[in-house]
Amino acid sequence: MLVYATATDLADWTGSAAPSNAVQLLRTASGLVADATVTAWYATDASGMPTTSYVVDAMRDATCAHAAAMAAAKVDPLAAGANTARTASRKKVGTAEVEYADAAQAAAARAALVDTLCPDAVRILRAAGLTSSVL
Repeated sequence: MLVYATATDLADWTGSAAPSNAVQLLRTASGLVADATVTAWYATDASGMPTTSYVVDAMRDATCAHAAAMAAAKVDPLAAGANTARTASRKKVGTAEVEYADAAQAAAARAALVDTLCPDAVRILRAAGLTSSVL
């Protein structure tokens, strides 16, 4: 499987250290980027990696954007996104109110990130002309 970004790329993208599961996050994100660009035409090397700089950059950036989204949502790609930790669905500063999504909603949101590119990644690929307007 092709992987379009490194842990260093991810750290550069987020501005903080790469998470301990960066390899798994990047592998999952790269697979989704490859799926989204399956009909795109671009030059590749013998291993299938893109060689044109704007394509290399777009695929790296889309991979990092999606891996960062998975990391922020605490997605474990090896568990297909399953994580039953509660996710705050609403916060309020005045009188300190926090409302949590139920475990099923949180798990569904995390699982979606394992199967579907995040909006930032889609926009990056679309701007580079590597995917259609519908994904």
